Amino acid sequence: MQYPAPSPAEIEAAARVLFEEARFYRWFPITTESYEIFAESDRIGVAELRGIAERMLMAAAQAKLRAVLR
Repeated sequence: MQYPAPSPAEIEAAARVLFEEARFYRWFPITTESYEIFAESDRIGVAELRGIAERMLMAAAQAKLRAVLR
């Protein structure tokens, strides 16, 4: 079964939410001021964050589709 992939805009929006939650729970240093600064200073870290967000969105789409098919 093929699941729809999230758009780049959806991935970016989810990554920003994940970043803000990570700052709130202090997974990142509190001195990390913004997503934009984080993205510029840690390209690998932001790519990993986007990858996590993409996998979360795909899992949510799969769960939604399974619920509809039941």
